[in-house]
Parts: sequence; structure tokens; C-alpha cells
Amino acid sequence: MTTYKQIQNLKTGEKEFLFTATLLKIGENIIQNSNKKDYKIVTLGFKLPNGEKVQRTAICYASNYDYGIEEGENYLSNLSFTKEGEAQLSMSHLSNADRASLFFKSHNDSGQLRYCIKSVFVS
Repeated sequence: MTTYKQIQNLKTGEKEFLFTATLLKIGENIIQNSNKKDYKIVTLGFKLPNGEKVQRTAICYASNYDYGIEEGENYLSNLSFTKEGEAQLSMSHLSNADRASLFFKSHNDSGQLRYCIKSVFVS
């Protein structure tokens, strides 16, 4: 079962959800967003809160895939929402959602929390 952990994005103040998903496919094309950040489209497998198994596409930024990612492995993923309310998925290179969320909490007072969220989840 997929466990979702609710967090608050410090930059936007909006709710987001961390969860672990299985990387099923890595897109071949490198795409550049309007901020000139490179990313690839990846396909993730996970369960919705109702237990339904799904496959969804997500963004994986170069700052994450440059660490090395492998199909079949589990990675920390993030569900956020655009201003229009549309869901947006992103995947990091980190392999454990619980460990990553503890890292965020332990660095909250040092200013590194914003950096970690920005580098992993925010375009």
C-alpha cells in the first residue's frame, strides 16, 4: 500500500504529498521548461488512496536523474497542485520518503529545508 505524507511547501504555502513510487520507465527525451531547467518524463507505478494500482507520468529534473536512477526501483515522489488545481507529479532521486521527510524536519531551523524542497520538488 502507498503511504502519503502531507507536507506544506514553504515557497507557496500549499499542501503537497510525499509518497514512494516505483519507477517503471525513463523517457529518452530531455525537455527544458520555461525556467531553462532540464527534465525527463518518467512513468511511475503506485497505489491511489483507495487501493487502485495506477501508472502515471511525472517530471524528473536533471538535478535528480544526474544522481542515477534505475527502472524497477522505488523513489520519493511528490504530488502538488498548480494554481489551476491540476495535479503535478515529480520524482526525486531519493529512495525513501520517510527518510527524506525526517531530513527536512531535522534541517528546518538551519535554512536548508527550503533548499531541499526547491531542489527536489519545485520547478
